[in-house]
Amino acid sequence: MQIRKIVKKLDVTLVVLIALVVLAVTAALWQGGWQLTFSGFMRAGELINMVWLRLLLGFTLGGLIQVLIPRDLIAKWLGPSSGLKGILIGSYTGIIVSGGPFIMLPIAASIYRAGAGVGPTIALLTGAGLLGIQGLIVWQIPFLGVGIPLARYIVCFFIPPLVGLASRAVFQLVTGSPEVASESDDNADKIEE
Repeated sequence: MQIRKIVKKLDVTLVVLIALVVLAVTAALWQGGWQLTFSGFMRAGELINMVWLRLLLGFTLGGLIQVLIPRDLIAKWLGPSSGLKGILIGSYTGIIVSGGPFIMLPIAASIYRAGAGVGPTIALLTGAGLLGIQGLIVWQIPFLGVGIPLARYIVCFFIPPLVGLASRAVFQLVTGSPEVASESDDNADKIEE
């Protein structure tokens, strides 16, 4: 009976991830025995040691966003009916809210669960990835000078809204369900339980 409960909690992504890990462990054992496999586990431990605090802080920030910003406000500014305004807000909020996937994914998941639409949520992720000011100042300009990063930034400035607009149609095509506010509300209710 306990196994059935565990199986019901598994989603497709988790099953695929488990299968990939089992496949990688099998390949490591086959290729280099326990020594190579142990080396892989040690590197995984090093990665966890490097990112655990960022993950914890990102998830904490995501949870706090869900309880601090009223759902009505998120739905008004970023909800499915917010239209182009919501997509533009999502697109260009990514400029200042950059910090890699440890920060952006919990934030995006939080606002989506709180009522943000698919278009604004995807525009936020796209804007953060393409327009994050931190990456421009800390990494791109010091390594490449001003010319290449600035040219890339100017061209990319117009991409997030286009991605946000197109993503609604693609979402409907991929999932077979229209984007509706209650869909995000249902997800938020599952999180609160």
